[in-house]
Amino acid sequence: MVPSDALPQSFLDELKDLELSYLTEEDPIRQSGFGGGPRRWREEREPILEAIETGGDLLDAGCANGYLLECLVAWGRERGLKITPHGLDQGTRLIELAKHRLPDFSANFHVGNAWDWRPPRQYRFVYTLHDCVPREYLPECIHRIMRRMVAPEGRLILGAYGSTSRAITPFDVAEFLRSIDLMVAGAAAGGHPAVASFAWVDNPS
Repeated sequence: MVPSDALPQSFLDELKDLELSYLTEEDPIRQSGFGGGPRRWREEREPILEAIETGGDLLDAGCANGYLLECLVAWGRERGLKITPHGLDQGTRLIELAKHRLPDFSANFHVGNAWDWRPPRQYRFVYTLHDCVPREYLPECIHRIMRRMVAPEGRLILGAYGSTSRAITPFDVAEFLRSIDLMVAGAAAGGHPAVASFAWVDNPS
């Protein structure tokens, strides 16, 4: 059964609380919801680039303060990749931070959520997390993202983060994508031990 077309108010309230907790931090990594420091930040997130082989436009659906996008642009440059950042987040104040962080691309940032956002265009690469919506909404959400946001011959990258301190393994994003009849084109993991999981699917032309 497909869930209601509106996300539950309780989930939206959680997102507001999350935004407020991020905004209490000054460090951009902590402001992105991560407390493991810069070395682990890179180890656990740079593998996203394994899915971005040619560069191009990258939409982070759930971009928070834009710091991950800023890092992916810089790390990609080290690999000879030219990445143009685009961001989407439910938090208005977080999007303002992202615009200030990446002023040359401020017009590329939007307020909204992955469930019902109608993008002004489609993107070569779209990255989002498995918990961008409640779990029961995720299958339909992923199909919506593929239809609305991912360009023909583009790629959706789905990520999940576990927790080293709490010994939580990440959600199996590859198996989830297969379970909703999508063909996984590749996968990567980040961290030592692996605490971040990424898998991607291609949009047919």
